[in-house]
Amino acid sequence: MRDDEDAYDFDPADVARAQNALLRAALAARNDEKCAEAAATSLAPWAPTEPRRRAVAFDACALSSSDVLYDLGCGDGRVLVDAAKARGCRCVGLELDDALVRDARERVARENLEDLITVHKGDLTALTAEALARGVLDSPAPTCAFAWLTGAGLRRLSPTLRRAWEIGDFRIVTCVDALDACVDFERDGAFAEPDDSTPWEVRRDRAADFGVFVVPRRARAVSYTHLTLPTKRIV
Repeated sequence: MRDDEDAYDFDPADVARAQNALLRAALAARNDEKCAEAAATSLAPWAPTEPRRRAVAFDACALSSSDVLYDLGCGDGRVLVDAAKARGCRCVGLELDDALVRDARERVARENLEDLITVHKGDLTALTAEALARGVLDSPAPTCAFAWLTGAGLRRLSPTLRRAWEIGDFRIVTCVDALDACVDFERDGAFAEPDDSTPWEVRRDRAADFGVFVVPRRARAVSYTHLTLPTKRIV
């Protein structure tokens, strides 16, 4: 196990700048008509997770070959592929955008990872807690759910995640925003505040400096011990 204080040799501010650049590029590549069509049900515009943040997230997920990782809004599937290659775990992606679903499946096929990775087309706003907790379609139930969404998107998904977390057996890793602090300014206005009616216990350690936050499994929420595994550098 590594000392969290010395775990990473890159600067959180530099990672944040690089992530913002990826987001700007992704938004610029989408035309206004396509953005308008997706806005009704999309919880967030998709952009690649910055590779160094991805490495931190994998450590926060504490993934092993016995895990089943769900990427909620998997985009072009690069998180799924990297997780399967680095940790040997089963991976399931959920994505709304047809083009991204196609890209993700093609990426999986190029890497010959069809035995480890399944990509489903699906709308997260229509996903039931029971389906997420027990397994989507013919996929196994998650042991870890990964979500990189805007604060508004995470807030809207939070009730479903909460119910699934309560009836399932998985930990949650979010990027940029934490479940106990996310707000939906778009829906609730400029003075929106986090919903504390069902408080989340969010672990904040060195990973939080990189915008990565962990909610442990419900059974371990009080005594959760964070595991850090050696990260294979992603370039």
